[in-house]
Amino acid sequence: MAKIKKPSSKIVLRKDKVLSSGKHPVMLRITFNRKPKYYVLKGNNSTLSSELKKWNSQIGRFNRDKKLNQFLDQYEVKANEVLRALEFGEFTFTAFEDRYFKKYETESITSFIDHLIEELKSENRLSSASSYRDTRNRLTEFKSKISFHDINLKFLEEFERHLQAKGNAINSIGIYMRTLRAIYNKAVSEELIREENYPFKKYKIKTGNPSKRALTKDDMVKILKFRPEKNTGKWHSLNFFTFSYLTRGMNLKDMALLKWKENILEDRIVYIRAKTANSKKTLDPNIIKIEPEIQKILNRYSQKNIYVFPILEPGLTPTTIRHRIKNRLKRISKDITLIATELNLDQADKITHYWARHTYATTLKRSGISTAVISEALGHSSEATTKAYLDKFEQTEIDNTFKHLI
Repeated sequence: MAKIKKPSSKIVLRKDKVLSSGKHPVMLRITFNRKPKYYVLKGNNSTLSSELKKWNSQIGRFNRDKKLNQFLDQYEVKANEVLRALEFGEFTFTAFEDRYFKKYETESITSFIDHLIEELKSENRLSSASSYRDTRNRLTEFKSKISFHDINLKFLEEFERHLQAKGNAINSIGIYMRTLRAIYNKAVSEELIREENYPFKKYKIKTGNPSKRALTKDDMVKILKFRPEKNTGKWHSLNFFTFSYLTRGMNLKDMALLKWKENILEDRIVYIRAKTANSKKTLDPNIIKIEPEIQKILNRYSQKNIYVFPILEPGLTPTTIRHRIKNRLKRISKDITLIATELNLDQADKITHYWARHTYATTLKRSGISTAVISEALGHSSEATTKAYLDKFEQTEIDNTFKHLI
């Protein structure tokens, strides 16, 4: 069994670098997998440097400067402490730098959020990066500079009142607060702030009653039977909306990424949700049987293309993909509203593509399917998540349960 290589540290004199003083900089070298990275060291606010004749390369210290060597001892001890702390996780130079320089603890929290945003963007998790950016913007509107030590119960309550005063709905405030909690949790895991200061133990994130976001089964059947002119925008939008409904509420990004050869396998659709594709956990693919109504929609699109639906094409950047999907979602919502209006459906002006997923779940619930089965079909990690999708029964339905008692 191959031995796992560990990162190492050493104080070195960069003989290949010459400062304006003619001296060479003294630097901390971290090496991992044979890749070195160098960090400038300072003493009394100036870059540490030395002439070649005054440096001992064997021990990585000055020949005769006890005071400066004490600085180097402190740097090296601290570096080794950080390396030991990272021993049981996946080492990266970024992780080392965050712990070694502790640059976020006393600075504005926005610098740490910006760091996380860049990480998310590098992983093509653009939706999450956007959520972090929105939360950062709300925080800076509330207070120009915030450190992690500023975030306590009082801060969270005042931030919530600020968001309310700005006209944010309870559900929107909940999104911002959950994102802030995720950011704080990340800071705790990176040891930028101590867990005993955790403010979310006492603060409860509020949730509002979600507005109706599901069609009745009868209304959904009317949409399924609607026949717009072929190859028009409305025709495509209806295909996408009904395909989502029939495939367990598949979201548009997953639909857009479906490929004929990779995901349409005999009589099954096999795919991994883009939302969880970056997870470190082993992911089971979603497998959906291609029923006749699903096959009818697939037959409307050419297998000569790589992608099943004409939303994306090969070679697009993650940013372009995100914009394509965002614009298509707007178009679908607009077209479905027009169709629902023609059909005189309830709340026609509020229907969006996302209603397909909620309608799928609610239709199953009202047909007597257990929440556990619906949760499995939706790919949720818990039934609690599924319950948030399901519409509350109307009061008349609750009233009618009494007849089962006598």
